[in-house]
Amino acid sequence: MQLLGQFKKIHFSKGLISLYSGKLLLEFGGKIFGIFFPIFLYQQYKDINLVVLYFIIGSLGYALTMQMGAKLMTKIGIRASLILSVFFRIPYFAAFYFFPSNPALYTAIALVSTIIIRNLFWVPFHTESAKLSDKKTRGKQLSVIFSAAALLSMAAPLLAGFILERWDFAVIAILAGVLCIISIVPLWFLPPSKEEFSWSFLETWKYFLHPFNRRMVFAYMSDGLVNIINSVFWPLFIFTILDEQYQVMGLLTSGVILVGIVLRLFIGNLLDRWQKYKLVRVGVALNATAWFLKTLVVSGLHVFLVSTYHAFALIILRTSLDTLVYEKAADRGHYIDEYTVIKEISINMGRVIGLAGLIILLLFLPMQASFVVAGVAVLFVNLLR
Repeated sequence: MQLLGQFKKIHFSKGLISLYSGKLLLEFGGKIFGIFFPIFLYQQYKDINLVVLYFIIGSLGYALTMQMGAKLMTKIGIRASLILSVFFRIPYFAAFYFFPSNPALYTAIALVSTIIIRNLFWVPFHTESAKLSDKKTRGKQLSVIFSAAALLSMAAPLLAGFILERWDFAVIAILAGVLCIISIVPLWFLPPSKEEFSWSFLETWKYFLHPFNRRMVFAYMSDGLVNIINSVFWPLFIFTILDEQYQVMGLLTSGVILVGIVLRLFIGNLLDRWQKYKLVRVGVALNATAWFLKTLVVSGLHVFLVSTYHAFALIILRTSLDTLVYEKAADRGHYIDEYTVIKEISINMGRVIGLAGLIILLLFLPMQASFVVAGVAVLFVNLLR
């Protein structure tokens, strides 16, 4: 009851509600599409290296063009940039509807679309999130928002698994595209807002490489690598363990999400009273052990148990880390968007370098080697200060 009383005191601004209502719709569409996306690519390409290469190109393209996206945000405003990113999801999802007819062509269309989408969406979104969230209750605000996202995420794998057992990935592409287009409605009600991104292309990379930012850059690079391993290699691995049963994988994923929802609210309450750095360190330690445990998984029961433990670890790390990141961004004042750009470049360069190394590593070792890499990489998130 005391926990519920704490959450009743949270105030969400209209802008924050509009921003995250749009984000939740986008995320729901993305989850329906994304949970089986690496599996779809593997089934089409028939080569894990080509799947990894797809994600390398997408991340590298985004990192190299991010400064242009931030400049465009300066000209058209945050709301317009977010809404424009939604429209570019139409050719993205259309590419996967037609993908089997010409994989090379539609891979190119999908990659160009996703680079544009990321440029138009992520820097404005993170900038606006840091500005609109309340410093005193940011931990509780984010935990409520993430829990709402988790509720939707529970339905996403169940729905995706149901569709794939009966139809094909093209149906999921249509549904995800429709949900994303609907997200324009709440985003339209965002208050007009502008941020001026002041760095040139060379200045951006100068600050990225500056020794002063080295700890921050390495921390975000590590976080980016761990996230992409979790998004690509873990789904591929458990799909194999579960004998390629879409519905079983969807049901198991939803069950793991359900376990973590109440815990996420509890952690959010702690965040506003405890030091974020301490919770980040706890989350890092738990995540590292979770990744090492994943190397021992050999059955569906193991998948559920280890995934549940990892969900617990991720809730502590992600809620505390994301809250800390928004605090650090908000503290930059006028340079909030510049800080966000450095963070996004770091995350994506971590993915590029890490995935390139994994292509070589997996020539000699099984897929579980990627879990060891993730377990070691997550330790470097502690470098964030």
